Amino acid sequence: MNTKRCAYCHKLSHADAVTCSRCGRSFAENASSTLTRSSGTPAGGKGNVVEKNATLRTRRRTIPPASPHRAGHFSGLHPEDQPYQSMMLAVQRPPQKQVNPTAQQRPDIAYVPEAPHPLPDDAAFSSWPTAPTEVQTHVHDRPAQPAYMPKFNDRAKAWGRQPGSPFWQGRYVPVVLTISCLIFLVASSLLAYIFINKRPAANAQVLSATPNQLRVNDTFALAGKGFGVNDLITFTHDQNNAAILDGSGKPKQAHADDRGFFSVQIVVPTDWDVGQHTIHAVDMGQTLSVVAIITVEQSSLAPPELQLLSSKIDFGASNSGVVTKKDFMLVNAGGRQVVWQASSDQPWLSISPNSGTFSGRANTAITVNSGTLAPQSYTGHITFIQQGKQPLTLTVTLVVKAAPSATLAITPVSLTYSGTTRQNPGDQLITLQNTGEQTLDWSSSVVTGDGASWLSINRSSDQLAAHSSETITVSVQSQQLAVGSYQGTINIKGGSNPAVAVTLNVTAPGGVFAAPSSLSFASAGQNPAAQTVTIHNSGGGSLGWWATTYTVDGANWLDATPATGNLAANQAVNVTVSINVATLKPRSYQGTVTVTYGVSGQTVQIPVSLSVSVSTAPAINLNQSALNFSTLLGLNPSSQAFTIRNTGNAKLNWVISEDQNGASFAPVSSYTGSLVPAQSTTITVTPTVAKASVGNLATHITVADSDTGSRIPKQSITVNIVVKGQPQIALSLKTIAFNHDSVITQSSQLLDIANSGTDTLNWTIQSSASWLTPFTTGGSISPGKEMITEVFCNSSALSAGTYTATLVVSDSDAGTTVVTQSAPVTLVVA
Repeated sequence: MNTKRCAYCHKLSHADAVTCSRCGRSFAENASSTLTRSSGTPAGGKGNVVEKNATLRTRRRTIPPASPHRAGHFSGLHPEDQPYQSMMLAVQRPPQKQVNPTAQQRPDIAYVPEAPHPLPDDAAFSSWPTAPTEVQTHVHDRPAQPAYMPKFNDRAKAWGRQPGSPFWQGRYVPVVLTISCLIFLVASSLLAYIFINKRPAANAQVLSATPNQLRVNDTFALAGKGFGVNDLITFTHDQNNAAILDGSGKPKQAHADDRGFFSVQIVVPTDWDVGQHTIHAVDMGQTLSVVAIITVEQSSLAPPELQLLSSKIDFGASNSGVVTKKDFMLVNAGGRQVVWQASSDQPWLSISPNSGTFSGRANTAITVNSGTLAPQSYTGHITFIQQGKQPLTLTVTLVVKAAPSATLAITPVSLTYSGTTRQNPGDQLITLQNTGEQTLDWSSSVVTGDGASWLSINRSSDQLAAHSSETITVSVQSQQLAVGSYQGTINIKGGSNPAVAVTLNVTAPGGVFAAPSSLSFASAGQNPAAQTVTIHNSGGGSLGWWATTYTVDGANWLDATPATGNLAANQAVNVTVSINVATLKPRSYQGTVTVTYGVSGQTVQIPVSLSVSVSTAPAINLNQSALNFSTLLGLNPSSQAFTIRNTGNAKLNWVISEDQNGASFAPVSSYTGSLVPAQSTTITVTPTVAKASVGNLATHITVADSDTGSRIPKQSITVNIVVKGQPQIALSLKTIAFNHDSVITQSSQLLDIANSGTDTLNWTIQSSASWLTPFTTGGSISPGKEMITEVFCNSSALSAGTYTATLVVSDSDAGTTVVTQSAPVTLVVA
């Protein structure tokens, strides 16, 4: 049977086949290139030389591909391909050599890269020259000798081979390619290992719940590490793997960050039973689940009682400018819910949150910011207040070491936001300060516990010159977040690598929210400027509200105005928050403005922090704010005094001034003077109003710093003087005479009593003798009016003779200065 072979895949086919049944190529293409094998051997050549038709250069395989059959046959040689000649191989004989060629054909020339220059024996391959490569030519039937073959043979001798060895002849390029392939395989293996190594190692996941002993409605932080990078994390609980819901009733989810870390806040639902509960964190990217155990304790109806697990906490030693944070647990040893607040007595010490409500246990964060503190030991105190209970004190110690050449101080180190699912809270600022002597480059990164991108800053890196500062705006997005509490951190790289803790509390819409969610004041001895809090009703109906203030130290330095009102839907009102530092010592203070709204009494708390520092200036303090005088017409009241005290830390040169011509009727004992710190002086006010008319006189005595350009606040005292009018008694008779005998023993006369003064006269009349009796003993007479009374004389018991007596008319009001009037009476009995 006649057959023919495909020049490409070597498949044997029938002689009359047009195309190959394996590769589909046309046998006409095969015929366009005629291959012959010369029977002669060129001079100096080894083996046969394959020639091609010069008109078409066709490249084909020289070695048949490996057979897929187990028998080891090559393609086209299997019995299936040659059913009748399976034991025979087709041989294609070369054409006869032309003895007298009619024309000399031009040999084909192929340019082959020259082998690299051979190097000295002590040189490494990596030092081969990179000069342009020369080429050598191969002419068919007469290959040219390589230009550098002698040198290459020298290298072959150095390697223990004879020159011209077939091992090296023409094999240096494959060797280089082989080495390159090996290097590529090693590099790709390393890359694959690195990529695979990004996957979390088995059993490396850690899940923790803090606190792990709680009661219903308490919040615990669920934190995990070692999870898949940027993987979605879902949460279930207990054996039935029920989904844990967020504040919006949807399954709670989180995303691990680029370190495989996440942290979420979970509230214990009221339908969870008392006892242990298993919390599952499911890594959706790695299809693995990690569990943590919490214990739900029995609630109690006993009174709440706040307890601290420890009364001391030591932060050890750190460089200046370092911010360090430690968790601290609060415990309710009683029942119901503990309502607490906390404050620090040091500006470098803070607690977040600084107030709250919990049933069983709550976790807080104590933060120390060494900032610009000098290298030494420090001690601070955090006071915890529960209304109706004794305060609890936590002592915090810190040792500050010498700062590096460039130190980055950040203020504040914690931020708290309150927003709703529909309204984002306002932005807040943090300040970066380079306290070192060298320029500092800083960069920042934002990490949120749940992996969501609700926290952002307006600048991620910059350069700070020595002793310079800049501010960064921190924004949070509460919209689209579920109701609950969220934690985040702003890591600042540079200097001592401080960090800022961020807390976001998201509440449901339809209530009152305040912006900003916290206030901070600073004072250097004077009252700081008031700040405004906007209270907004985001609900669909009107709400009544009222504001109350609370200070941890119990002092009355915090005030909010107005204190009550009513808000229509989507309406807002501004509340002015003011500070009075008159009686405060230099330290940190904490307070709260609480806005209560609605029938159910829901509340929004605005934490207020106040830092009072020492001022290098005098301060005026008066012991009272008013002096009140009262006197009668024509009389001067008694003197009164007040005290001027210098409560500052510099000398006070004071001066007194009065308005409304006050110096003429309320002069003071001294109008100028000087006081050193903590010294005081007494000023006496002696009114001169004897000639004044009936009425009120008022003036203000103002005490000020007499130094030029002084900004010390003035202090004033109000002086009020009341001049009262008084009655005056006038009698119509200066003397009264009676004449009796044995027949006439009784008689009477009329006495007219008049009030010639400016005030009502309450009068009374008295007789000095029993035989003389007034008919009316007293009464009231208006100014300018008069009253007539009858005076009786009875001498029936008297013997003949002359008798005398006195009628006395006086003012019956106690302490009066009305002048008494008298009328002498004479009785002659014949």
